[in-house]
Amino acid sequence: MLAIACIKQVPDTTQVKIDPATNTLVREGIPFIVNPYDTHALEESLRIKDRFGFRAVALSMG
Repeated sequence: MLAIACIKQVPDTTQVKIDPATNTLVREGIPFIVNPYDTHALEESLRIKDRFGFRAVALSMG
């Protein structure tokens, strides 16, 4: 069995900048981090792995 956690990189919300002319996110110069909620899913998949002997897999796209 597999315990799969889907993870995604997102802009670091502590450093988000908005372009006032377009009201869109400025991505240049902003570091990307793993979505904090996804780290919770990954931690839980590791707990499931330890408890039931499953394989833990992190799945990302893009």
